[in-house]
Amino acid sequence: MKQQYSKILILFLLVLAASNAFAQQIKGVVTDSVTHEPLMYISVYYQEKRDMGTITNIDGEYSLEARRNGGTLVFSAVGYISKTVKVGSNNQTVNVKLAPDNVLLNEVVVKPQKEKYSRKNNPAVEFMKKVIEHKKAQVLEVNEYYQYDKYEKMKMSINDLTPEKLEKGIYKKYSFLKDQVEVSETTNKLILPISVQETASQTIYRKNPENKKNDHQRQELQWYRRILLHRRYARHCTERRIC
Repeated sequence: MKQQYSKILILFLLVLAASNAFAQQIKGVVTDSVTHEPLMYISVYYQEKRDMGTITNIDGEYSLEARRNGGTLVFSAVGYISKTVKVGSNNQTVNVKLAPDNVLLNEVVVKPQKEKYSRKNNPAVEFMKKVIEHKKAQVLEVNEYYQYDKYEKMKMSINDLTPEKLEKGIYKKYSFLKDQVEVSETTNKLILPISVQETASQTIYRKNPENKKNDHQRQELQWYRRILLHRRYARHCTERRIC
């Protein structure tokens, strides 16, 4: 019995190692080509697969899984000229500078019911002026101090499970694996978690003198620990004959 549990433990460790080996990442920072400030909420996606993308965070940073055959990344946002960069399938850092789009629209005159359009005392025009004036206020670095907390959770699982698959093969031989099966919140399909990683961080910034501190607290729960716990529980039940 001990050898059987050892084999299944080794199997899932190999699956975990293989998954990490093939999880190649493309990351980088997007900045303004004029001010050199980081740009947040910039759309980053594959030109060949638009549903595979992400956006930059408040520091202009992004991270995206690399495609097996590589491809062309598109960086775009309102007010900036879009840019495309060819990338490979391995780990790499791609930093991009976007140029502001200084295209001015021609003035449009609307005449509803023969009334002359006027920019003066127009609430829509005044509203857009205030939006433009407060654009830089949305950047945290303009404040003397700021502090925020961030929480991330990553779960690695075996997918494409079906009730039929759970009734044969390794799942039939080791029935306790069925107890670990969950329903994915994203796809609504059955999955078997292998590992769960949680990261909590706190960022504190001071402008003068400039100082930025990141405090990370990481907690990782590997799925094979569940197997060991289940093994101890099964042994406890067998010895006491209470399960």
